[in-house]
Amino acid sequence: MSDKRELFEQSSQFRHWRYTPSSLSALRAANNQQGIARVRQSLLAESSLDGNSARTAEAENNMLTPADELGLINYYLQKIRDYATVYKFNSTVKATAITFMKRFYLHNVVFDYPPKGIMLACLYLATKVENSFVKIDDFTKPLARTKVTNSDVLDYEFVVTQSLQFDLAVHHPYRPAYGFFLDMQTYVEDITVLQKTYELAQKYIDQAVFTDLVFYYQPAQIALGAIKLAAVETRCDVDQYLTSQFDARALESLYPILDNVQEEIRKYQPVSMKEAQVIDRKLILCRNPEKNPSSSLYKSKNPEVPYVSDSDSD
Repeated sequence: MSDKRELFEQSSQFRHWRYTPSSLSALRAANNQQGIARVRQSLLAESSLDGNSARTAEAENNMLTPADELGLINYYLQKIRDYATVYKFNSTVKATAITFMKRFYLHNVVFDYPPKGIMLACLYLATKVENSFVKIDDFTKPLARTKVTNSDVLDYEFVVTQSLQFDLAVHHPYRPAYGFFLDMQTYVEDITVLQKTYELAQKYIDQAVFTDLVFYYQPAQIALGAIKLAAVETRCDVDQYLTSQFDARALESLYPILDNVQEEIRKYQPVSMKEAQVIDRKLILCRNPEKNPSSSLYKSKNPEVPYVSDSDSD
């Protein structure tokens, strides 16, 4: 595992996208306050154009909190999973798209960029990065009923790429989990139980990608935590493997990490459509006019750009 750790520490993911729970929470809170300030400034500019100051009061009464923003983002992370299933994309494409979207909203807010359009751009970009590329016409064809066009996806793609700081390589727990599964076969007598443990661990990793674990821990640590969680259910003894691979001092540091990983996976709860719709209705009232194609302010600055709605939760 030491070699894997050293290799990972050379990656942009380790250097640029690592946070503690407190620093991540502080970053989101700061982004939220900055987003609200931009909304207020843009509303004042818009009211000077059309004389309608009522929108300012509506917006003030419906400003999204950091929890609201995160809830709406998490709902659309789930939609990435649903779309990936429709397109028959593999787990790596899905996880990369989810990670892209999570990273995007560390530098942006939903006031400026509602998640629906960003979700599709992240998924499309992930197909390129993970060698599962599809033509844009083929990508948007299943979305015809939602009136999504090629430009709706492509126009956001560069915005996403810039916000990711062009760090497009993403390391996931899936490969380390398979490596652990192979290694453990020497230490676990019942291979059938180990196989069941590994399969269940993959499901827990699928769940883990929706959490913030990707910002806290290394992929190998998340993988091992998922295996430990699965082993509890399958009654598979993986401790013999751990004690053979790590000395007492290393285990003293490792076990709390694995406990935290398991706890985060256990407490994950998906966001319901009803919850997302409540937040989305608030967003319609407090969206930044400068970024909203239906607003007077946006139209005054971009008179040739047609309006396409992207804030409906579906």
